Amino acid sequence: MQDLFQDYVSDLNKLREAFHSELTATAEELSKAMSNYARRSEAALTSFMEKVSARGLELEAAAAARLDQFRGIPRDGGPENADHGPAANASTNVDRVKIAAAAERAVADGLNVENDGDRKSHSGRTMTLVKSGPAA
Repeated sequence: MQDLFQDYVSDLNKLREAFHSELTATAEELSKAMSNYARRSEAALTSFMEKVSARGLELEAAAAARLDQFRGIPRDGGPENADHGPAANASTNVDRVKIAAAAERAVADGLNVENDGDRKSHSGRTMTLVKSGPAA
């Protein structure tokens, strides 16, 4: 009976050691996976923030182009500096093309938003016009 009990305790110890080593290996794998996930998440967030920043710059350029168009400033000319004649324009043709494309996208995006708003269903109530008699 004593031997049976010792064998049982020995088996339990072996099982505990095996479980502990398996748990340790799983914890190490999980730690590596979490590290990789954190690294990829940080890279994805950085990429997203760069895209947001670039889109913000495009929208600013589009808004500036639309404002210049509204004020009647020609596309190739810039505002004049009162002290030194025309303002220095360091932008290249590539920059102008990018700004024009961004402006066109912003206008198209604005039109899409307006069109989406027009598609929304109105309330189910109908409006009835009632004509009253002449005022006394």
